[in-house]
Amino acid sequence: MYIPKYYAQENEESQESLIRANPLGTVISTGESGIIANHIPFYLHVDKDTNKKYLQGHLAKVNHQVPLFKEKGEVLVIFQSPSSYISPTYYPTKNETHKVVPTWDFASIHCYGVPRLIDDSDWVRSQLDNITAQHETKKPVPWKVSDAPENYVKLMQKAIIGVEIEITRIECKFKFEQKMKRHDIDGVIDGLVKDEKPEIASYVTKANEIP
Repeated sequence: MYIPKYYAQENEESQESLIRANPLGTVISTGESGIIANHIPFYLHVDKDTNKKYLQGHLAKVNHQVPLFKEKGEVLVIFQSPSSYISPTYYPTKNETHKVVPTWDFASIHCYGVPRLIDDSDWVRSQLDNITAQHETKKPVPWKVSDAPENYVKLMQKAIIGVEIEITRIECKFKFEQKMKRHDIDGVIDGLVKDEKPEIASYVTKANEIP
């Protein structure tokens, strides 16, 4: 991924937060039939003892990417934040010099690693519990996998297989106006809020360390 130095995000906490907030990863692998990509929600597991990071998920056993995972070749998993078109009208500089152009603000992380298929019902159930809890925790009455009939859950699990990818390399880009002047950054934040895009405005604020 092309990452100018001012957009490089090397803070591990920020990287992990990006994955947890946007867990639907695009998994890209290559084989004799060419490039294959699928979209899989992942749970990020960080080993407390080794600090190694693992992407844990599941997919249908009949998914055409499963045979490639068995070959144990490297795959690329891409996670991306919400994004937004940035209008030149956001920048005060437009009224001063007109030397501004549109751009697009976003964050993206590329995770590389070798997948390991796990055909174990207990492991898959644990993965389901973990990612469900992660996204249900803020609800007044969080739903749990155990709320569904056990026989039904076991039946559904028969059709899926677990996958775990140890992350061996990361590239991360946060492109949120870091090279712009302060008054233009403030203009973008104000413009995004007015256009009802507070989440992107928050990313711009944090990327530029605005209190």
